[in-house]
Amino acid sequence: MSMELNFLFQNCEAQATARAWVRNDSCNFRLSRKYRIYYRFLRPFMPIAVRQLLQRKQRVVVNDGWYKPIEFMNSLMECFQSTENELAQIRSWPNGSEFAFVLTHDVETSEGMRHVARIADFEEQLGFRSSWNLVPHKYKIDMGLVKDLQSRGFEIGVHGFNHDGQLYSSRRVFERRAVAINEAIKKYGAVGFRSPMVHRNLNWLQSLEIEHDSSCFDIDPFQAAPGGVGSIWPFIAGRFVELPYTLPQDHTLFVALGERDERIWKDKLDFIIRHHGMAMMLTHPDYLTGPRESEIYVRFLEYVKNLDNFWHATPMDVARWWREREQAGVFALQPSSSAAQEPVGDR
Repeated sequence: MSMELNFLFQNCEAQATARAWVRNDSCNFRLSRKYRIYYRFLRPFMPIAVRQLLQRKQRVVVNDGWYKPIEFMNSLMECFQSTENELAQIRSWPNGSEFAFVLTHDVETSEGMRHVARIADFEEQLGFRSSWNLVPHKYKIDMGLVKDLQSRGFEIGVHGFNHDGQLYSSRRVFERRAVAINEAIKKYGAVGFRSPMVHRNLNWLQSLEIEHDSSCFDIDPFQAAPGGVGSIWPFIAGRFVELPYTLPQDHTLFVALGERDERIWKDKLDFIIRHHGMAMMLTHPDYLTGPRESEIYVRFLEYVKNLDNFWHATPMDVARWWREREQAGVFALQPSSSAAQEPVGDR
């Protein structure tokens, strides 16, 4: 039996288009031989500074709008426009909110763990709560901190097994590690997961006892497994809700590209708002260590805080909302009529 993929579109052509993007990107992934060698024999001996230097020297040919899934959105618009009598739009988010805003963090190292409390504190001061994805078999996890975060409304998720890049080296390896990952999910009271390096195989991930996964993204050409599902909305992927991250990673902006402000985050957020999508951030306390990076992050949160009509929620809340919509038969329809009448591409 094939895994269920459901985007909650009423338009059948749009459903088929979105499913095809997911299947092409995220349903059959496994590490290539080159990357199996790299992760097993080379990466463990590379200092972080060396890896970051190589990433900065990585040549990825992109256009100015590389962070917008233009091709996917244009394909979707063609589906919507091909149907004569589309129903009026039903907004995707509670209380008619224009978009959803979700904060997530992947904690990759013990150094990152030392910055969790600091970042959580200033998020809370601004009225935000986030999800912290922890690696269960790499560094010591402070259970006191975990319980404190959860008591304050933050979410804890699980981030792979030991972050060595080999989770998807074979199905046998994945299934063996899935047992330990499920034990960690239960131990930390987690319901969500994200794969290290955002490697992804939604078919294999069905082995995890989770409510939501966020190993996918709408578009990201800078990952070891580049591509994207295109969607700026959640979707049903078998036993869980998939929540793609839709704002470029801090690591990509600050390390790979050397960006020095929040310009790209703001521009992508504007794109998401116009199409009533989900703005999910993926940042790392491992990289929000310096004053400049922290300042940019806080400045962007302050910018979002001053916007009107958005729903801020943790990944768990978004996934449960989306699942309730599916079970109630209430479908998320097309983007707004104003968005559907205009080309998606930049003007």
